[in-house]
Amino acid sequence: MKLITPTQKGVITSAVMILASLFSLYILKNPVEGSFQLVIYLLFCGGIIWSILAYSISDTPKKTFNNYFSIGFKTFVVVSLLMAVFTGIYFYLNPEINNNSIAENSRLLLKEGNHLPKEIEENAKELKKWFLPLMISLAIFKYLFIGAFVSLVAAGILGKKYTTPIS
Repeated sequence: MKLITPTQKGVITSAVMILASLFSLYILKNPVEGSFQLVIYLLFCGGIIWSILAYSISDTPKKTFNNYFSIGFKTFVVVSLLMAVFTGIYFYLNPEINNNSIAENSRLLLKEGNHLPKEIEENAKELKKWFLPLMISLAIFKYLFIGAFVSLVAAGILGKKYTTPIS
């Protein structure tokens, strides 16, 4: 039986996350940053833990913290990349999200009462220009941060060597 590599596990995890995201967005009609996003993050963490646990039960003779973290890293980097691509495509194909965000921001600025209409218009233009790169950057940062954290914790737990038996 051929073993699934951490990179392949990252691709599988990404596919499950994307399918869950599409289900949430189009079937359940949840907002982009709704509470269902927690499920997506749990799937992400599960994929990393799946990779690390699979490595922990493998026949590899010397298992260290670095090896465990490397396995998690190989998984979460692939997921981060694919989820950034998915985020970019999703927001590109759904410009109404961008437009609604800009309209809401303009409405809030107008409500404050201390901005000129020209300032609000310029702000809207800047937001339109930076919305997609910002969404992709935020996705990359979130997935890299969560992935590194989960990998560190899992590697720390599984890579720990006990010198005395636990009583």
